[in-house]
Amino acid sequence: MVKFSVPKLIFLCAVAMCGMQIAEAQYIQNESKIYDSLSLKDLLNVKIVSISKAPEFLFDAPLSGSVITKEDIRRAGSTSIMEALRLVPGVIIREQSNGNYDIHIRGMDNVPPDAPFEITSNTTTLVMIDNRPTYSYLRGGTFWETIPVDLNDVEKIEVVRGPAAALYGPNAVNGVINIITRQFKKAGLHAVLNSQAGSNQTQIANGSLSYTLDRVSVIASGNYTHRNRSQTSYFEYVRNEWLENPQYFVSFDYDTVRNIDNLYPDRNLAMEKYAGNLFVTYEPRDRMLIQFSGGLQHSTVQKILSETGYTPFSTNVSDSRYGDVKIAIKGLNAQLSYSGGTQLKNLQAGNKYDFQTVDANVEYNFTKNNFSIKPGISYRSAIYDDTKYSDTVNKTGVFNSRGEITTKSAFVRGEYKMLDGKLRLVAGLTANKFNYPDTTYLSYQFAATYKFNAKHIIRFVVSKAPRSSNIYDTYVDQTFSVVPVGPNRYARRELIGNKNLKLLTSSMIEIGYRARLSSDLNLDIEVFRTKMKNVTAFVQDRIYAYASGPDSIYVAPVIAMNLPLELYQTGITLSVSYAKKNIQIKPFVTFQHTKIQDYAPYATTPDAYPGLPNIYSGIGTETRLKSTPAFYGGFSANYMPTAKWNINLNAYSYSTQVYTHVTNIVFNDGIRGIDHIKSKTILNLRVAYEPVKGLNLFLNGKNLLNDKTREFFKADDMPFSLLGGISYEL
Repeated sequence: MVKFSVPKLIFLCAVAMCGMQIAEAQYIQNESKIYDSLSLKDLLNVKIVSISKAPEFLFDAPLSGSVITKEDIRRAGSTSIMEALRLVPGVIIREQSNGNYDIHIRGMDNVPPDAPFEITSNTTTLVMIDNRPTYSYLRGGTFWETIPVDLNDVEKIEVVRGPAAALYGPNAVNGVINIITRQFKKAGLHAVLNSQAGSNQTQIANGSLSYTLDRVSVIASGNYTHRNRSQTSYFEYVRNEWLENPQYFVSFDYDTVRNIDNLYPDRNLAMEKYAGNLFVTYEPRDRMLIQFSGGLQHSTVQKILSETGYTPFSTNVSDSRYGDVKIAIKGLNAQLSYSGGTQLKNLQAGNKYDFQTVDANVEYNFTKNNFSIKPGISYRSAIYDDTKYSDTVNKTGVFNSRGEITTKSAFVRGEYKMLDGKLRLVAGLTANKFNYPDTTYLSYQFAATYKFNAKHIIRFVVSKAPRSSNIYDTYVDQTFSVVPVGPNRYARRELIGNKNLKLLTSSMIEIGYRARLSSDLNLDIEVFRTKMKNVTAFVQDRIYAYASGPDSIYVAPVIAMNLPLELYQTGITLSVSYAKKNIQIKPFVTFQHTKIQDYAPYATTPDAYPGLPNIYSGIGTETRLKSTPAFYGGFSANYMPTAKWNINLNAYSYSTQVYTHVTNIVFNDGIRGIDHIKSKTILNLRVAYEPVKGLNLFLNGKNLLNDKTREFFKADDMPFSLLGGISYEL
């Protein structure tokens, strides 16, 4: 096992925050103290920034979005940012092992079916921290455990549903999750401390210390999490059974894997991570703001992310650092951010790589009367390199290359209000120039809202967004098997990247309605239709042969290709917010139907094996995508019987799903590689007592119904758990 030497809770002062108007930046600072004093009813009417890149009431926002504040999160007893997203409408969340989640906005997951985990994981949601992207360009998506901030750092989490690349660039294909951190405006010293522990050796501790003087504010924060799995057994594909303390695994090609202790050095561990952050805010004069942030993190997790060939779980280690700077001067905004580090997949030799990502963004906001326009440019570069850790001659690394993905973008966003402000027209257009493929993709977003009066508003949205290429699909050059097939004859299978792939693209039409039915009751309805195309997968092409000395080598190239399939999703999300005196109730539900057209469960081209079924054999077919639940939703109910007591009951629920893994094709027996995920309702309860102002003692019960059924393909059981803790805010 490779060990990393990242000292715990080291704080790196780097650079942070920008991209929105100065009014937005000042607004975020002021909200920190505002939320502390909000009543339950006030919390129903918070503002959102991520939809328009400027603060506005959620009721008036032109797109589908949600906000959960730090108070929502604290009262619900969420133990992590990932779990807190179960409070958000339109988000599908499945727990794989204690504290590790698979997260999707609106679904369209396990696409294409019958594929490895790296391909079917969520690569279409852009996760940001204060507008800084945390996207991984290895295969796409987010390594959630590597997010350096924790709940003590969070002011609120904003979620935008639907394609949003016209606002935030490529990779905001199905939506955006923006984690907005706390800023303290009040002068003097401020401290936040949280600690809880409970079932499965779960230990969570985080804290922040801040000091504000005149126009300067400094915050230092740190966090630590340890979680054990609920079991120590592993599911093996070949034998199709759970193995307790296995001495060996049998892989796809029926090789025996015996170095299990090296691959899984701690079979109990689900997650261990720690991080430190530093935030500095300086306001040299009115209408000018400079913000810096930076940090380090280390994490080790066992979750379902990387393909091993024998069991779904893998051990993944990550060390990373980041720096971010934002400058806002009147209407001009600039942001420069950096993230980099080292990651190790599966704890296998050669599966280690370094990465560094740079994002730069400049935009200017011009406003006159009812019209505003915001032009800007951005640049992104992601460099991944595994050549220092792999045998590039025998091609044993992850991708055996030093690869770079770049994106140059120019964008403009305009807004016009007419009819005394009742009609609001919003348009955004972005041109994204990629190095691979060497072409330009357009993203757009057109929205209109009509506000009948202060209580009723409708909206209409049309949008389109591409996902950028990734390092693996573009650069991989890997030999993954060499087998003797006769005297001086060998069969070799190679993974080969493709620099000319069409980019996965999502387009959407949406109609929404919001209503203030009374002073206590709000309603939000969104009806959406989404199309996705240009899905990629690795497909075997025609076999060819060449001579190497006395040997004949027969090569079966497995190449990254676009599949002919298309997905169509139709759905509706309803959410209600009710607050009366000391009671707050927020139910929400999504119903959706996703169909997949022109899909064939074969991973070969017509040239690979002429006359046999291939990726085009499904042309003209249409089936329902069963991996996205037809129903999912939940509720949060909060009750304050007295000023010192708070009781929160919340639930998350989803209907049945069927997940099909690549082993469904490998074994083709109708059994292996298929997992029927049962419907489940997860009921949680948090009871808190505040003996003195700022000090909270609480008990946190998770999965009160003790429904142990797994939530993901051959993942861990998720039984009832109980935690107790203390939090203090000065």
